[in-house]
Amino acid sequence: MKHAIPGIAAAVWLLAVITPVHAQQPQVINVPLSRPGEPVSLEIGIQSARIEVIGEDRDDVEFEITVADGDRKIVTPSGTQPLKGGGYSLEVEEEDNEIQIETDWRINKVSVLARVPRQTDVELHTMNDGEIIVSNVIGSHELYNTNGPVTARNITGSVIAESVNDTIDISFAAFSGDGASSMESINGDLVLGLPEGLGVTTHLDTSRGEIYSDFEVEVRPVQQVVERDKTRNGISIQIESVIIADINGGGHVVRMKSLHGDLTIRKNQ
Repeated sequence: MKHAIPGIAAAVWLLAVITPVHAQQPQVINVPLSRPGEPVSLEIGIQSARIEVIGEDRDDVEFEITVADGDRKIVTPSGTQPLKGGGYSLEVEEEDNEIQIETDWRINKVSVLARVPRQTDVELHTMNDGEIIVSNVIGSHELYNTNGPVTARNITGSVIAESVNDTIDISFAAFSGDGASSMESINGDLVLGLPEGLGVTTHLDTSRGEIYSDFEVEVRPVQQVVERDKTRNGISIQIESVIIADINGGGHVVRMKSLHGDLTIRKNQ
């Protein structure tokens, strides 16, 4: 998140440390925006979480946060007692329409439901036994879940979605922007949902899975794809041999890559 220099630019920000007495009760936080009506950027990084983001017609952001009770205990001369609640902190910060949620390492499994303006760029991270869900959001989407599924419905824009051990299921309403989209998992299936007439160029790569499509596709001759990226100390060149298949004449590039999983391209219902 970009921070203004004190004394030069005025910044509106919110810092909340939440320690509810009963951890199972949802905590609702309303976050006003510095520039209501303008695009928003949301970043959430929590080690073990169910994170859901819903785009709505609104000029603020609302979070509903629930933290599961842990299995801590205290041992006394008279015996052992379970401990519920407490033992964690969570920060919500807003500055110049950029919102960030972070927790410390102590936190138990947490559920975050975020209701955001439709024009929102989202970057979501979770690792252990988590889940990521996004719906009705317009913008760029970066969705990373190491050991759980990633699901997106009715999104517009571009997406980068990664999961090591679970399914990625992305359904587009439309594309926007110049960048390509990417879905990648080692052990999970990949599902791409598209409107019936949307033009897409898919790059398909699965070593041990099958490929299924509700659309007729035009498969190009197999070719090597060379990508060049400038780095601080020189240049990085990556060469891949992938299947390139055009849907409805081609268009926005969507890369689908899984080692063990199936690749499915379906028509949106």
